[in-house]
Amino acid sequence: MKILFVNKYENSGGAAIAAQRIAAGLATYHHTDNQFLVGTHTAAAATVTRPGMVRNVIERGINVLSNRIGLQYLYFPFSTSAIMRAAAAFRPDVISLHNIHGGYFDASLLPRLSALAPIVWTLHDMWALTGNAAHTFGDTSWQRGEAGKGEYKRSPAMGLPTGNYLIKRKQKLYAASDLHIVSPSRWLYQMTAESPLTNSKPLAYIPNPIDTDYFRPQDRAASRQALGLPADAPVITFVSERLFNSEFKGGAELLQILHLLDAQLDRKVYLLMIGKDQLPGTFKNLECVYTGYVKDTVKMMQCYSASDIFFYPTKADNLPNVLIEASSCETACITFDVGGCREIVQDGVTGYVIPPGDQQQFASKTLHLLQHPDLCREFGKAARTYAAQYFGMKVVAGQYYHLFQSVVRNPQ
Repeated sequence: MKILFVNKYENSGGAAIAAQRIAAGLATYHHTDNQFLVGTHTAAAATVTRPGMVRNVIERGINVLSNRIGLQYLYFPFSTSAIMRAAAAFRPDVISLHNIHGGYFDASLLPRLSALAPIVWTLHDMWALTGNAAHTFGDTSWQRGEAGKGEYKRSPAMGLPTGNYLIKRKQKLYAASDLHIVSPSRWLYQMTAESPLTNSKPLAYIPNPIDTDYFRPQDRAASRQALGLPADAPVITFVSERLFNSEFKGGAELLQILHLLDAQLDRKVYLLMIGKDQLPGTFKNLECVYTGYVKDTVKMMQCYSASDIFFYPTKADNLPNVLIEASSCETACITFDVGGCREIVQDGVTGYVIPPGDQQQFASKTLHLLQHPDLCREFGKAARTYAAQYFGMKVVAGQYYHLFQSVVRNPQ
């Protein structure tokens, strides 16, 4: 089976990581022939939609200008022809679509691509259901096929409130396409089933995979030594590309929780902070250790393995890879009950799931785990067992392969 994977990036961001793991599982266990087509090129393993600096500059300029007037992602002359050429040349049995927002893909390609091969579109956020927003933060206008008030300011933001026009355009293009939708979380599955844009399309629930043979607990002492952490002090880890200035990952909430926790501590606790920026201010009992943004998976496994608790006060998410990775490395997790996070963290079994915005409870549960290291270890072991059972690469690859087999038009 030949599968064309399409995404904004090939190895940067949650959607790209999930797509790469799906492809790896399919190739390993079902011997598929995979090719990646991406909007932004960072490695030699993928075909880029607009090679050459001049074309890149022109399309980026068009994207900026069209975004300002609310015509988001409507015209990419070079990428559109490159995507069609690459797809026609590869002749895939299935097109595995991932994030198409990001400034490289015009949704008018959907009917044209699906004329070549059926499309299986894995959703990594709410963008397919809204005018432009990747997340609506509780606004339910999407249920009526409408853009929410001020939604155009949500990431990926636009200059003008044209969301209702974009929703109608998406609905028309989806209807004209041979489109099958996958949701990695039950949370997004339910919304996709309710959306007037997508409720007529075949829908499947398949979680994001992880290779639990690779993502496994590392030696704790060696991991701490490599990261410059003390051998016997408690360690909490937080990961976000931007530690503080993130609309989605709860940087401001993180800071408030840390201050609440700091006031209750009677000993030094280390914070392993993985991301590009730093937190403002100082703490009395919390010692911040900054790694910068980490792409290397070996180092990430060291970070998870060095930690007593993985700390995730997110504001908007689907099925975050980092929670699955931390679980696979036997790390107890604490998260807000946002998106599909509770589908990864079993409350009271593998960690704690906190009501959204309850910063006091988040701090209290963290303190409870710090005071009960045996419970931390118990949660961590249960987390790995759960991750292997539900997110293991072989399991998920099998689910995708059976879905792809069911949609192929001319099976061999």
